Amino acid sequence: MNLKQKLINELEKEWFPDLNLVFSDEILDIAPIILDEFLEIDKQKFEDFLKIENKDLTFESFEEESNLDYFWSLLNHLQSVENTEKIRKIIEDFRPKLQDFWNYVAYNKDYFDKLVYVENNLDLDQEQIRIMYLRIKAFKDRWIDLPIDKQDRLKELNKKLSKLSDDFTNNIVDDEWQFEYHISNFEVIQDLPKEVLEITRKFAEEKWLDWYLFDSDPTSYQAIMKYCSDKKIRWDFARAFYSFASNWKYDNRENILNILKLKKEKAEILWYKNYAELSLNSKMAESPKQVFELIEWISKKAYIKANSEINELKAYFKLDKIDSEDLAYYSRIYKEKKYDIDDKELKNYFEFENTLTYLHNLSKEFYWIELIEIESNLEDIRIYEVYKDWVLISYYFLDPFYRKNKRPWAWADNLREKEYEKPHLTSPYQGRNRTIVPIIVNVCNFQKTDWKITLWMRDVETLFHEFWHALHEISSESKYSELSGFWVEWDFVELPSQLLENWVADRESLQKLAKHVDTWESMSHVMLDKLDNLKTYMSGTFVARQNEFALLDMTIYSSEIVDNVEKLDKIVLEIVNKYSIFPRWEDYKMYCSFWHIFGWGYSAWYYSYMWAEIIEADVFSKIKELWMFDRKVWEKFLNTILWQWTRKTATELFFDFMWREVDNTAFMERKWL
Repeated sequence: MNLKQKLINELEKEWFPDLNLVFSDEILDIAPIILDEFLEIDKQKFEDFLKIENKDLTFESFEEESNLDYFWSLLNHLQSVENTEKIRKIIEDFRPKLQDFWNYVAYNKDYFDKLVYVENNLDLDQEQIRIMYLRIKAFKDRWIDLPIDKQDRLKELNKKLSKLSDDFTNNIVDDEWQFEYHISNFEVIQDLPKEVLEITRKFAEEKWLDWYLFDSDPTSYQAIMKYCSDKKIRWDFARAFYSFASNWKYDNRENILNILKLKKEKAEILWYKNYAELSLNSKMAESPKQVFELIEWISKKAYIKANSEINELKAYFKLDKIDSEDLAYYSRIYKEKKYDIDDKELKNYFEFENTLTYLHNLSKEFYWIELIEIESNLEDIRIYEVYKDWVLISYYFLDPFYRKNKRPWAWADNLREKEYEKPHLTSPYQGRNRTIVPIIVNVCNFQKTDWKITLWMRDVETLFHEFWHALHEISSESKYSELSGFWVEWDFVELPSQLLENWVADRESLQKLAKHVDTWESMSHVMLDKLDNLKTYMSGTFVARQNEFALLDMTIYSSEIVDNVEKLDKIVLEIVNKYSIFPRWEDYKMYCSFWHIFGWGYSAWYYSYMWAEIIEADVFSKIKELWMFDRKVWEKFLNTILWQWTRKTATELFFDFMWREVDNTAFMERKWL
């Protein structure tokens, strides 16, 4: 059997694919040829579909399997977690061809007319009606009746933006990969967590250096900012991390300027004033004005609390000022002194395996969903079969640990969509009906050690957050992936994930979750009391910082576009200094590595984190009132929100659970604003 056929067999399996084969050098060597062949197959399928007479159409006529979609999804995932030159070239060379085909479908009037015909003439169930509405709306939002020259320009813009997004992300990965910082003075880093010291010592030895060598591992960066007593070193790290991809061959500023210009042009062709208006077309928020009013109102209150927090630190340490690179350091010491909480000791209560088990048990207790780990030949990768009522409903794939060529942050994604009872016409299935369950992935960047791995509390929150994104996608009752959890309005999509973070901080949950890595004892009531007292510690600073990002994003996408990178630097610095609690310096170019809004899908909707947390705080206040471990409460949440996916609008989903509109009181009280 040749390699191509082996790959096709893996893609057509009902079960989890052999990723060692799919991602092997042998397959990657022929991937460009296979992608081209898969694309030609999909093009022909589409042309054959267009020849179907309207009277012969069914809803299922629009449902087509695609080895191309699946293989492309897997290759993009590989680039995200192992960004090598080989996979990068495959993606860069093929994406324009695929974008051409997507553009052809997206502006195909014959296809649109068939959708309208089916919506108007076929007897559809409620889910099919919803799907047809969303498909037709997408065509109308793209203005399917635009003149051909404008359609062609939009297609060209989509291709260019796709490439710019890739270039932007690759520059960040490449520049971060270059970062190294050698520290030979142990005294200034003696308070760092022992596992960070061990890892950086080992890294130095591998490079034939003495003492300690740091790279762009986010955990090591946070450790320096919190525990290094040398202000200059903290400043060096802050300056480096706030200037990634802002100079020399990895400079992203021209990419950003072009992204802004092209998105502005795209919005104007579609009859919007700016890209922010276009972005909000399919969100809960109705306009940039509404977002500005809400986020600025919260920011003003957060700014007052943040200034109070910083003044308290200055008074305690007898300092005239505290700079941004000092905040994590002094707030950590103050927390240890005033609240008697040591984050390094707290970390010992969150052993990775126990935390993972607790998280999976919550899904079983709340949602009757069980995860069973299966064998994986991939290093540090966990693969699970996911069952509900003893029926396999999904695969879940966890890649938890930091690697140098991995993209930053943490995320959830769908690598394969679900397909139910659809005949497959090729060997080895010979036309029989089969069920294809989705493959959902979580990717994180936790620091791995050679001994028992423990997580910082923020890491535990990240793990819970991303896992609930995954469960949102896994748990749908619908057989249609188009109604998936990832397709709800984006300022609502964070609700389930942010909701579960409460099970990391709440006292009742911590009593069950937190077990000491050495003694296996539960967290004491004394420590739980201390954590209760910490819930609003530095909350003003945190909210102000998040809103600084949100307001930068919304401002830059709703303003006039400048014509060179020097002006771009200046205008971004003005925006940042308008909303930041700390004055920023001229070399502050965090925006050049602001992956969310330039390299991913958060352009003009980074505000969605704060928007969704307001909704989540409201929902959690109701859950807490009724009891956060009550199955009846979770059954209602499951039935009204999680299982519903995109069957309804986000506003309807919220109302079905709360029986009223959103109230921001719970959020303001949570943050002590």
